Amino acid sequence: MTLDEQLKQLAIEAQCHLAKTPERQRSLSRLISIICQSNKLVRPFQGQFQGVYEEIYAEAQQRLFLYLCKEIDRYNPELEVMQWANFLMKKRFFIEASRDLLPTIPKGVDRSRIKRSPLEVLEKQTPIASQVNASLTEEIIQCIQEDHDRLFQTTHIEHKPAANFQYIALQFLAGYSWKEISEELDVKVVTLSSFYGRCLTKFAPKFKAYLSQ
Repeated sequence: MTLDEQLKQLAIEAQCHLAKTPERQRSLSRLISIICQSNKLVRPFQGQFQGVYEEIYAEAQQRLFLYLCKEIDRYNPELEVMQWANFLMKKRFFIEASRDLLPTIPKGVDRSRIKRSPLEVLEKQTPIASQVNASLTEEIIQCIQEDHDRLFQTTHIEHKPAANFQYIALQFLAGYSWKEISEELDVKVVTLSSFYGRCLTKFAPKFKAYLSQ
């Protein structure tokens, strides 16, 4: 089965299940994981944003994945999933992330393309914890908060105990941007988002077990 066939199958599977159900969550989690591992996600505006490109890209990637999970029902099976994801990454999420992370608009990027509609502003003000997420449902958020064996709290970025998975995940899902968390913890955005992604994969079996209780 090709990459496109795998992703299309998972997207259609997710559409067949109701929002917030474990079945949809599993399909979306697998879909996002495959996209991450494929290295096929577009990297727009390369050569620009020197020194901050990776931070912008990491933020844009997280926004894209949240959107794919929340709006998977918008996916048209006549298109390839990567085609849809790359279009959104290039035309919307990378531009939005650059606008939020940079104080000025870099040369070569049309300011008119970066303006947001009132609806987009309203969506940004909505706490991320209320959105459908590939790996973190409300039940999983509760699991992370409880952390009975202190696993989430003791799993942290090297030499940064305060930058632990529990704190980072709860802050991110509460609506804080990677840039805000980065400034608070004094950790680069790309390091935070990469650590977060690895932890989601690492703790996936624990989350699934919690959901099945």
